[in-house]
Amino acid sequence: MRLAPFFLGTALAMTGQAQAASYYLDQTNLEQAPFTDGPRYLAVTSVASGNDIQFTVDVRNGPGQPFESIEGSNFGIQQFGFNLANDNGASLEADSFTGLPAGWNVDFNRTLNGFGRFDVVLSGTGSARQAPLTFNISDIVGDTPASYHAPSGGAGAVQGNAWYAAHVAGFTGPEQITSGFFGGGSGPGTAPAPVPIPGAVWLFGSAVVGLGLVARRSRRV
Repeated sequence: MRLAPFFLGTALAMTGQAQAASYYLDQTNLEQAPFTDGPRYLAVTSVASGNDIQFTVDVRNGPGQPFESIEGSNFGIQQFGFNLANDNGASLEADSFTGLPAGWNVDFNRTLNGFGRFDVVLSGTGSARQAPLTFNISDIVGDTPASYHAPSGGAGAVQGNAWYAAHVAGFTGPEQITSGFFGGGSGPGTAPAPVPIPGAVWLFGSAVVGLGLVARRSRRV
């Protein structure tokens, strides 16, 4: 199914730049009940802290959430993809990523099943799945969470172009389904719908700027 707009929460710092953002991934390539488009399968949160952008990708398996009570013994995220907002020849390098789990790698310009081609795809082995997945992008001058929020490209986006996508595996679904791909977005040129972000994150963003911890940074070229 073509992607419908997914949910976006953004905290704006005093500079007017986004310093914290939260997103839900509510689309899937499985398209078989209970795995249909609409439920909030994963949450992606990015926060500026010092010279880092800190990412947390949560699989939503709490009470009343899509993955509740269907997790296997090796449940978690095995791949995660995102894009650069300003694709003008600038790119990240593998050593820009810190805090990745053991067994995880950084790749560039790769597809994630049904959701198009992503500028960056982080991948782990089947024995290194994460719930949640956490990592940092470090020492890129001038970046904010918004720097890593853009739609995928490529002709293979049969599910629609996504701002973020993840491969989740190790759960028990109907007809022996144990893994699937989940994404969020509605394609180039369409802004996601805003939703509130927790007040604590707003306070965090303002405090960071007030303390002068967010330096102006620009990408490596």
